[in-house]
Amino acid sequence: MPRPAEYENLIKTKAFEAVTPTPGAITSFLRNAADYKAAADGLDPSRHLQVFTLAYEGYFQLVHAILECYEVRIKDAGRNLAIQRVSTSLGVTTQEFAFITKAHERRNGTSYVSPFPPVSKAEAAAMLSILARYLPVAHALTRTP
Repeated sequence: MPRPAEYENLIKTKAFEAVTPTPGAITSFLRNAADYKAAADGLDPSRHLQVFTLAYEGYFQLVHAILECYEVRIKDAGRNLAIQRVSTSLGVTTQEFAFITKAHERRNGTSYVSPFPPVSKAEAAAMLSILARYLPVAHALTRTP
C-alpha cells in the first residue's frame, strides 16, 4: 500500500523509520486489539481502571497495525507521535483525539511517575467506545478481514 506523505515526512525527520513489513503482523495487531476489546467488554463494568487500560492498550494495537501497514516503525518520536499520526489516519474526531491524547498522557505519567489516578465509569466507557469504533476502520484501512 502506498505510504501517505505525512509518514514519508516523519521518516525524513527520523521520527519514524521505514521497515520491511513482518508477515502476519497486521493481522496479529488487529487480533490483539479485538482481544483487548473482548476482555474489556467481559469485565464487571465497575472495574473502570481495568476497562480503561485494556481499551487503551487495544487502541495502541490499532496504532501498530497502521504503522505496519505503511511499513514504518516508531524511531525517535515515541508513542505519542505515533498515536497522533495514526489517529489522524483513522479519522478520529477532534473530541476523540483530545481524549486519546489525555489517555496517553495519563498512562505515561502513571507508568513512569505515579500511581494511576481514579478512572471514572465515563472515561472507561469512552476509551472502550473509541476502540470499538476504530477497530473496523483499521481493518478497512489495512484491507485486513
